Amino acid sequence: MGTPKDLNNPGVYAEALYQAAKMGDAKALACWLADDPEADRGPFWKWYLHFAERLMDMAPDPEHGFAIRDRRSSQQPKIGRNDPCPCGSGKKFKQCHLGQENTAAWKLGSPTPAIRAMATSRLIHECPLEVLDKVPLDRASDMVLAEMAATYHDHDEVETALDLLADVLAGDREDPYILWDYWIARHAEWLVEAGREKEGEKFLLDEFDQPRKVAPWQVAQKLAAFYIDLGDTENADTWVNAAMEGNADNPFNHYLKGMLLHYVESWDEAVQSYERAEQLMAGFREEEKVYMMDLVAESLVRARNHKPLDDEEIVTTEEGGAATAETAPQGHTS
Repeated sequence: MGTPKDLNNPGVYAEALYQAAKMGDAKALACWLADDPEADRGPFWKWYLHFAERLMDMAPDPEHGFAIRDRRSSQQPKIGRNDPCPCGSGKKFKQCHLGQENTAAWKLGSPTPAIRAMATSRLIHECPLEVLDKVPLDRASDMVLAEMAATYHDHDEVETALDLLADVLAGDREDPYILWDYWIARHAEWLVEAGREKEGEKFLLDEFDQPRKVAPWQVAQKLAAFYIDLGDTENADTWVNAAMEGNADNPFNHYLKGMLLHYVESWDEAVQSYERAEQLMAGFREEEKVYMMDLVAESLVRARNHKPLDDEEIVTTEEGGAATAETAPQGHTS
């Protein structure tokens, strides 16, 4: 017997919704919640089963556009006065939590939008394409459609991904849980990948002229990365400077500036920009910091050694790893 899952933890709750969708079996899910394969023999089984049934009611469902329903098909278990208290104290219910049945700790509330998004995104990315192909798109939210687009892209279905994401970006963009900045960058990258560079350029320029849910400097950042990828240093310089003017404290802007200087072999200036990017990462969340460090580290070593970004010669990073042209960062967007 392990440690029961704490559904008051948002991450655990999201994991539980994901498991509910994957398992489709209330008893198996109840044992997972209890972290005990023999939980059905324990005194708290009816509670674990109740929570499992509620989670299955609320699990994201591909057949319904990954909507999370809330059918409330089961009732909260009744506890006798002399029954063991479900809190696990070992005391009788009457000596422990009797009279406190309606406190938050005794309920499994509906998941927040953020919890729903975490569970749904993970499930979508693990769905086979034959399942995604049957999802009713008219019932899917913008978040679902965007994650579906990313999954199709991961399976090299780039045109399908572009069509889905184009519809999302053309909509009202009212979903506060979507990082519109991120998806604008992905759409431009995928257009280039599909050999539709002119469409990618027009898309970004239109976004800059009429930004929605993003700041103009964020679109300028995407344009800078776009032109760096194409080797157009003149246009890249224009948009790097526009991004820097909009937000001089964004580390990714300094990274892009470093890449541009790197391409024209202004080694010392490139190093300074990369180092400034590293300095500005201090206030980032840990996962964002790791992402940025991965982008900057190899480029910084190359610039210090006067090695072009596209040089296939293996270089050693300061951490002792090796980098080649295949692993060197090339125009990533944040």
